[in-house]
Amino acid sequence: MAITIDQEKQSSHPSRTKPFGRSRTYPRSQMALPASYRIGRLAGDRSGTAVLTNWSMAGGRLEVSQPLEVGAWIDLELNPGSASDIPIPAALRKKRGVHARVVSEIPLSAETQEENGYAYGLAFALDWKAQCRFYLEPALPWAAHLLFTAGILNVIYLKSFNFYYFWYQPLINLYSLMISFYILSRFILSYRYRPPRDVGYQPSVTVIVACKNEEDSIGRTLDAIYRSDYPPDQMEVIAVNDGSTDGTHDEMERARERHPGLKVIHFEKNRGKRHGMAAGARVATGDILVYVDSDSFVKRETVRKLVQGFADPTVGAVCGHATVQNARKNLLTKMQEVRYFIAFRIVKAAESIFSAVTCCSGCLSAYRRKPVMEVLDTWLNQRFLGTEATFGDDRSLTNFMLRRYRVLYHSEAVCTTLVPENYRQFFRQQLRWKKSWIRESLLASTFMWKRHPFVALFFYLGVLFPIISPLVAFENLILPLIGYGSLSLLYIYGAMLMAAIYSLCYLSRFRTGMWVYGIFFSFFYMFVLVWQTYYALLTVRRNHWGTR
Repeated sequence: MAITIDQEKQSSHPSRTKPFGRSRTYPRSQMALPASYRIGRLAGDRSGTAVLTNWSMAGGRLEVSQPLEVGAWIDLELNPGSASDIPIPAALRKKRGVHARVVSEIPLSAETQEENGYAYGLAFALDWKAQCRFYLEPALPWAAHLLFTAGILNVIYLKSFNFYYFWYQPLINLYSLMISFYILSRFILSYRYRPPRDVGYQPSVTVIVACKNEEDSIGRTLDAIYRSDYPPDQMEVIAVNDGSTDGTHDEMERARERHPGLKVIHFEKNRGKRHGMAAGARVATGDILVYVDSDSFVKRETVRKLVQGFADPTVGAVCGHATVQNARKNLLTKMQEVRYFIAFRIVKAAESIFSAVTCCSGCLSAYRRKPVMEVLDTWLNQRFLGTEATFGDDRSLTNFMLRRYRVLYHSEAVCTTLVPENYRQFFRQQLRWKKSWIRESLLASTFMWKRHPFVALFFYLGVLFPIISPLVAFENLILPLIGYGSLSLLYIYGAMLMAAIYSLCYLSRFRTGMWVYGIFFSFFYMFVLVWQTYYALLTVRRNHWGTR
C-alpha cells in the first residue's frame, strides 16, 4: 500500500567483543552438530539445546531457541550421536566440551526464524589466552562492584569536608553536597529498578519509521522490525519518507516487495520528523504506536517486551533501551557507547522507579494511541517563543504523556542505533538536544510539581545543575588558567571519581575495556561540551534541525 501526501494537503547489542583468532584459517564444515549449552557455572543458570553449523576449529554458527547475549561466555558440549564418524577435531571432543563466546548475532530470514529461533556467531576458547579470559572475566563484575563501593565511600568522605567547612563557602559547599546527593540517588534508584513484568500482553501494534535521506539504513531497519517475534496479525508497519532527496523512497519500495504488508507514506517535500510521526499515527490501526528511528535496529523480542508495560491502563508511554551499533568505530563512538548505557540504564531507570521518564528516546519508544490522537494537533503545531518547534519531537510528546499518564522505561526492550562518527555532526546533534531540553524542561516545570515529591525534587535539581555547572567549571578550571586563583585539583579529582563510578557500572555489566571511555567522555564533557549549554540558551529560537 503506497500513500502520497503533498505538502499542501497535510500540515541489537552490537558486538562488544572480537573473535579469538582467525576463523578463516581453518577448514569449515557445514555438517549440523546437535549440542547443549550452559551459561554460568552455578546451579540454576540458563541452559538449553542448540545446533552448531558452519563450524571450524575457531568457531561456528549456533542456532538456539532462546536469545543469548552478545559477549556472553557459554559452556558448549557437542552431542554428535549417530554422526560420531564426523571428523571433529580432538580439541572439540573433550568430555567437558569447549568454552565459547558469543561474538555476534546472525539475522535469520523470516522463513527460518520461527523454526530455528536465534542464531549467533561463536568463537571457541581453545588457546591459553582465551581460556584465561574465560575464567577471569566472570570476576570483573565483582572487582567493579568493589571499586564502585570504594568510590562511593570516597565521595562520602570528601563530602564530609563540605559539611565541616560549610560556612566558609556556603554556596559552593551547598552545590557540592546537592549535586553529589543527586548523582548518588541515580545509582541507588537504578539499583532498585525492575523492568515491567512479561504478562503475555499482546495488543495490536503499529510500528512507525519516519525518516529523510536514510537510504543506507532504512532497509535494515524495516527488515529487523519484520523479524520480530510479535504475532504478524497483531502488528502493522508504516514507513514515512519525509521528502528524501536520495534513494530512501526506493529502498522503502524494495522493502515493501520483501514485506508486502508494509505501508509507505511519501511526502513530496520535506516537512520534518514530527509531521512524519503524525502522518503515521493517523494511518495507524494499532492500539500501541511504536516509533523506531530509521538508523535503529530492534531485536526479535523487542516489540513483545516493549508493550508489556501497557497492560497497566495508567501507563501512557514506554521507552526502550538503546545501545550503540557502531561503538567500535572511533574514540567518539566509544565514548557515546558508555554514555548511552548511563543515560538509559542509570538515569532513565531511576526515573522509571516513579513512572516519570522525562524523555522517551526517538531510537525506540511506544505510546498508547488514544491519548496521542487526543493531543496530536496541539503537539504537531507546537510553538515556542513565537517560532515553530521543529525538533525535540520525542521529548515533547513525552511531556504530553507525563501530564496525565505514567511513563516507564524497559531495559530489556533493546535496539541498537547508529551514532555520529565525526565531531561536527556530534556537536550539532548535542546542540539540538540541549535546545529541546531547555524548551521542554521549562514547559515541564509548570506541572512536574504536581507529581510525587521525590519526582518533583529530582526533576528540578536535574534542571538546575546543568545551568549552574558551567559556572562552577569556569571558576575552577578557566579562571586559574588566566591568572585568577589556583587550579582546583580537588574539583578535578572529584569529577574523575564520579566519572570512574559511572564507568564501573558499565564494566560490571559488559566486562570489556570499553568502560574507560566513560572516563574520557566525562572529561570531554567537562572541558568541551558543558559550554554548549549557554550557547543553546542564547540560540534556543533557532529551529534548524542541524545534523545534516
